[in-house]
Amino acid sequence: METVLESMRRILINVQAFEKEFARKQMECYSEDKKRELAKKRRELNNAKKRISEIDNLIQKLYEDNAIGKIPDERYATMALSYEEEQQELKNALPKMQKNLETEMDKTESLQKFIDKVKRITPIKELTPELVHEFIDKIIVYAPRYLDGKRVQLMDIYYNGVGILRELTPEEMEEAFQKHLAKQKEKTA
Repeated sequence: METVLESMRRILINVQAFEKEFARKQMECYSEDKKRELAKKRRELNNAKKRISEIDNLIQKLYEDNAIGKIPDERYATMALSYEEEQQELKNALPKMQKNLETEMDKTESLQKFIDKVKRITPIKELTPELVHEFIDKIIVYAPRYLDGKRVQLMDIYYNGVGILRELTPEEMEEAFQKHLAKQKEKTA
């Protein structure tokens, strides 16, 4: 409980004090790998849609060839069944593929919703079920290990809509603070 409470406090402070830097850092972590993954998912979705259309054309051509006697009825039935099964598999997979793609694309929107939610929160004194429900999706606690004679137990906290958040380092906080001061000086000058 204390570890989760402390993690939430640090995340809330990071977001409230250094919102832009925090958002940039989260999206940076998301960037390269996720962009490649997103492009791959888009290609798979487009290929599946294209293949469904191709199969429609193949079935039509196959039917015409059967009707004019180019291929026997047995061969037609076998090929048509094969194409229809492939097409049905693709059609069944399409909604899941689209949902995965939409979920990945919603990352920016989810991060902004999370930041807006954090801005409305006052400093947390205790961890309540309402806070856990509102902010935390799941917590994974790993088996304890011993490191240099000390018992260590790792955990991952997945926040609603944004997953695992990376906290700003003290150096990143200082850099963001210095940028903020420089902007303030420019405005007053």
